[in-house]
Amino acid sequence: MKTKLTLIAALFAFCYGHSQDKKYTDVQIRNYSKKIDSIIVSEKGKMNIELDALEKNFKENKISSEEKQSRRLEIAQKYEDIINGKVEEQKNTLEAATKELVKNSVMGKSSIFEELKFSQNNALLSFRDPKKTKKELLESVDINFSLGFTNLTKSAGSMALFNKDSDVLFGKSTSLTFEVRYTNQLGSLTSPIFYRIGLGGRSDGYRLANSKVITQTGSQISLSDFSLGTLRGSSISNNYVIVPVDFVFVMNPKYTVENGEKMLDNSKGNFRLTAGVYGGVRYLSQSIVQFENFNGNRSANRENINGSANNFLFGGKLSLGYGALNVFIKKDFTAAFNDNAQLSNKYGIQIGLELLYVNF
Repeated sequence: MKTKLTLIAALFAFCYGHSQDKKYTDVQIRNYSKKIDSIIVSEKGKMNIELDALEKNFKENKISSEEKQSRRLEIAQKYEDIINGKVEEQKNTLEAATKELVKNSVMGKSSIFEELKFSQNNALLSFRDPKKTKKELLESVDINFSLGFTNLTKSAGSMALFNKDSDVLFGKSTSLTFEVRYTNQLGSLTSPIFYRIGLGGRSDGYRLANSKVITQTGSQISLSDFSLGTLRGSSISNNYVIVPVDFVFVMNPKYTVENGEKMLDNSKGNFRLTAGVYGGVRYLSQSIVQFENFNGNRSANRENINGSANNFLFGGKLSLGYGALNVFIKKDFTAAFNDNAQLSNKYGIQIGLELLYVNF
């Protein structure tokens, strides 16, 4: 697992560094061009209204041909001056972008490791344009990896995370989750509440305690002692496709004004409390046994588990975070295993950390 996580982190780090090649310049120049186009279209529309009114007066014989031509030139000159004045106000944007472009060309880009930092919208890494508007930052799509230590409890309401009566080992039983999530603000632009919905996968690996292994008879499973050599490890793996739905509450909201609109400033890290639920459909369960036989050869056996693991999963989540750091606790309200499983505890619970939070 460590190797996989390292490779994933390296891949995102490489892509992130590559995506920053042009830093802010492309976005600044593109925004500058859009603003100029907007100014021209707006002022030209106003000019056309005045010219249409002038033409109407001429057709109604209210003004002469000479007066019409003179006033046309006055109107055209007036709007040319207006456009030039507004374009002049935008020159600083283009000049800053040009200077940055020259600097990058002469000095080169910074090291990829210098770019790794808490980024906008609470992400650890961001592939978004670095000059997104504050309003655009209120909406995002992100990828999240999380790792939790998991255990089994006796009931849906039990929070006995360190339950010593469990058939599995807390600290060696883990849950790895991958999610693609969409986040947007709930309510007005000043609202500190966000909703988030996603789609992903979850893999729970329960390490069995007391040197036990799974014995399967038909659709039933039970625990038994291992007798084929030296046991190195025994676990049960449940794998799900999941849909998480979260509500995120910003605990220290800060506000800004952009284009005359007051809105929540989500451009930097903030404190967040998240409450949500998740549902899942199981697609695979396996018993995994790693051992050394009597000849000293290491081996591993995998056997699909059928009929004793529940097909559907439903649970709740609470998390507390700042910036890209999020600590969570999840509780399954449905049992991971049904009555065909002779286990003393069947309801999952986990505590963990979101490892990699990347937005687009």
